[in-house]
Amino acid sequence: MSDEEDTITNLIPYATSALGLMMLIPILRKFPRQKGSLNPMYHAAYFLFISGVLFFVPEYIKNVMFSPGGVLVIGTVIPIYESITAACSIDENDDTAWLQFWIASGTFTYCTEWVDVIADQFPTLAERWYEFEFLTLLWLLLPFTDGSGLLFSYVIKPFLAPAAQVLKEKTEGKIKWLLISVNATYLWFIWMTFMTLDEEARRFVVIAVGTIYPLAASIVAVTTRTTISDDTYWLIYWSCFSILFIIMDYLENFVGHIRGFYSICLCATVYLFLPMFQGADAVFRNILVPLSGQYETMLLRDVFLMKAEMVKSLSKNSQDRFCQKASQIFLKNDK
Repeated sequence: MSDEEDTITNLIPYATSALGLMMLIPILRKFPRQKGSLNPMYHAAYFLFISGVLFFVPEYIKNVMFSPGGVLVIGTVIPIYESITAACSIDENDDTAWLQFWIASGTFTYCTEWVDVIADQFPTLAERWYEFEFLTLLWLLLPFTDGSGLLFSYVIKPFLAPAAQVLKEKTEGKIKWLLISVNATYLWFIWMTFMTLDEEARRFVVIAVGTIYPLAASIVAVTTRTTISDDTYWLIYWSCFSILFIIMDYLENFVGHIRGFYSICLCATVYLFLPMFQGADAVFRNILVPLSGQYETMLLRDVFLMKAEMVKSLSKNSQDRFCQKASQIFLKNDK
């Protein structure tokens, strides 16, 4: 076999796996999420599907799918793109649905972060673990099973939401105190303490800071439903933080030993979620939205939210007249 034919043969599993994973996007768009479906038919069908995959899909394709790259695509890349689309659309329900996915997947990923480290040392365990991780994330993701909605409704909301409310209030209080009393001495002490930790501990701190409080705040945002902007705010955060995590996870193999690397990652994480910076919103609007081709859709959502905010202060009799005059302004062709 020639080198060219050998290269093509090696690319077949990657191409086949990529095609199969990308087919999830039109499926996610076409079918609405079942809102935590309890219909056993959907879950039985999923069980049959994964059984077919495990028994009948060629081994060389499974090796590509059930790998860190496959888990990354199914659990991060596709959800990031769909979350950006949801955050730009006028529909409010998709914001909540994808935020529930990030809550479920974020909790699962954070609680099993230690397994990845162990699995890397044992090839047999790694093979089984990536299968489990891939199929669990797929169960959370698919609209038919909507595992993330199911977990949120029957596990996270009744059992974790009260603790999340307390954690959010305590953390916000400490953040406000830190912002009010912050000075060079405090920052120097925090940074020096962080720098004395070993590499694995610094990595853990970055992940903990970027996950624990945002998870609590996201759970509170979904359960309280005071305003949809809270759901959108944290949905945007998870999209940005996930990209930061991908970058950190890749670069740490080369520059993770450099002392200042995780300090930069920690500062970037704090910048993304602190209200005083609105970093996630800035990254979302100026980088992610243009790259995803959603800029016009985002502007339409801004107009929709602006209209909803404006008509609140008007009487019902005045709302129609106001909207007609506003539409004339938009239709006017200014030169």
